[in-house]
Amino acid sequence: MSSNKLKSSLQIIGLLSIFLLTSCYSVFSGVASGRVVDSESTSTPKTGIADVDIYAYTNKEDRDNDFSSWNGSDKFHPKAEYFCHTNSGNDGRFTLSRLIWKTEKSKFGKDADYSTIYLIFFHENYGLVKSEERILIVSDSTSDSVFQELTRIKKSTVLNINVNDVVSGQTANPAVSVKISVPQSTSENVYAAPKVYETTILGQGRIEVSYPRWQSDEQKNAKIETEPEIQISYKMAEDEVTWKSCYNRTNEAKDYAFFDSEINKVSKKISGEEFGINLYGKPTKIEIPSVSGIYGTDPSNAENDGVLISMKASLDNGENYTEDLGEVSTFARDLGTAGNQEHGNFQNLGNGFYIFDESYTGKYAEIKVQFFVNGNANATTILRSDNRSYNVKLK
Repeated sequence: MSSNKLKSSLQIIGLLSIFLLTSCYSVFSGVASGRVVDSESTSTPKTGIADVDIYAYTNKEDRDNDFSSWNGSDKFHPKAEYFCHTNSGNDGRFTLSRLIWKTEKSKFGKDADYSTIYLIFFHENYGLVKSEERILIVSDSTSDSVFQELTRIKKSTVLNINVNDVVSGQTANPAVSVKISVPQSTSENVYAAPKVYETTILGQGRIEVSYPRWQSDEQKNAKIETEPEIQISYKMAEDEVTWKSCYNRTNEAKDYAFFDSEINKVSKKISGEEFGINLYGKPTKIEIPSVSGIYGTDPSNAENDGVLISMKASLDNGENYTEDLGEVSTFARDLGTAGNQEHGNFQNLGNGFYIFDESYTGKYAEIKVQFFVNGNANATTILRSDNRSYNVKLK
């Protein structure tokens, strides 16, 4: 190698050495822990808040930018490249593990350092809060120095929902899917979408809903808390609908007519920690009463036996009887022990048959039926769904 080339190589090595010495930095890590509590708690110590998202930043500008990016209603999602995240436990305690920072000028040489971290706290019911305190952490140690109070910005109400059957007067038997829309708008966020809760209830159920605690700063200062008007829709939680929502004499007609709760939602203004709600419905699948009786004017006439008795229903309560409700044969019945018989008896006609009716407005349906004797039209009558059996005479 020529002397010029050797000299040039030595110069490059020297420059690299100077660069490495002057640009050297150290990486440290530490742990921060603490507790987040409800500021309005009256217990000692204050009640901790569970499930709070805690975000720690080593760069204040990154923290402040993320804080400013929140829209005030949705879940908070940080945008910074680096942050540390954890959640609080049931007692409000939390630990931020392995917070990492690098420095070219450590305070205690290469063995130790300390740094400042900047925190954001998020919880759906408490909103987004940034810590205003200066929080120091020391490398390779745990700093148990964080104590943060949060004030609820949302209120919660437990809805005790009873689904009642107006026909039986008892809680409803079918499982009912309930959908509850709860307003989330305020004077500052008028376009916030309602929050929708869904649950399935068998007779009775409980569901907790939340909403803005105040509508404005003026109401907050005046301690006037929100009493939202929620919207409820409900329907049977099965593919085949045999039970449907109905009025409980709360409509203009003061009856029990069916209504579509997806279109005409139930409105309730709720307040307090717990609120009771009654929902009403009744069957659309109507069980046909069992019909028994006797055919013929002379019960001693044996020709009255073996006659086919059938029954059909008019689904529009008109004169068009199209719904087949079964067929039975007449038979003889012994009278006492002397060998006498009564002829032309029939029973269990309509037993096990159903019709679907969403037109009846009372607690029971009236089913207009016609009887047929050997295929020939005979008498007509009205069967009420609240009577389980009927006895008729046919000529």
